[in-house]
Amino acid sequence: MGRVSASPAPAVLEAVLERLTYVNEETGYTVARVATERGSDLLTVVGALLGAQPGESLRLRGRWSSHPRYGRQFEVDSYSTVLPATIQGIQRYLGSGLVKGIGPVFAERIVAHFGLDTLRIIEEEPARLVEVPGLGPKRTAKITAAWAEQQAIKEVMLFLQGVGVSTSLAVRIYKQYGDASVDVVTKEPYRLAADVWGIGFKTADTIARAVGIPHDSPERVKAGLAYTLSEATDDGHCYLPVPQLVADAVKILDVPGDL
Repeated sequence: MGRVSASPAPAVLEAVLERLTYVNEETGYTVARVATERGSDLLTVVGALLGAQPGESLRLRGRWSSHPRYGRQFEVDSYSTVLPATIQGIQRYLGSGLVKGIGPVFAERIVAHFGLDTLRIIEEEPARLVEVPGLGPKRTAKITAAWAEQQAIKEVMLFLQGVGVSTSLAVRIYKQYGDASVDVVTKEPYRLAADVWGIGFKTADTIARAVGIPHDSPERVKAGLAYTLSEATDDGHCYLPVPQLVADAVKILDVPGDL
């Protein structure tokens, strides 16, 4: 008998994102190089890393694998950002291009002025940025807007992962709806099946259950009828008589037929 190979064990990798080697704007699939405290050599990580920027400290969840051409790499299932806690880390974080309007020079000036309080100032008291030489109201406004946009992406991703959406699907949802993603997923999750490639009725139904949409809601029944017709099409049918459509949908949805 042949031996069945076990799936790689889940792992957590903490690292600083050094550079993005490849980014697919449509899917969010990313190849990146990261540095860890354990060694001087950069490691390769692959997966959906929407919102991650060079200079960020990341906590990556996934598994190690071996690529026949590129060697050992870490396949990312999800990630969270761990903000740098040192002066050098904060300066590098800001100077990485994460926030439009701040380059290495301004990053150095801002950190020299605010020190370890820098990130809190940008988040909670951004008007104080004008205290830094060379930062006027216009540039300060750009920095504030860019920072808010980055935070919005991360908040959306964290919410979607919290209701059981995989990182790769979360990327597609964010690409489709942007900052409205949380609103759509919470209030109209069955829209996902029609709007987002890779999400069908069953996935949308799982998400709907996670956000508390009732089992017998009109939105679920409507989406289930469309799914039932879609399944019939895959079986070669061009139409279904209403009684058959209802009977099939009742089996799929597990709701009373009068709905």
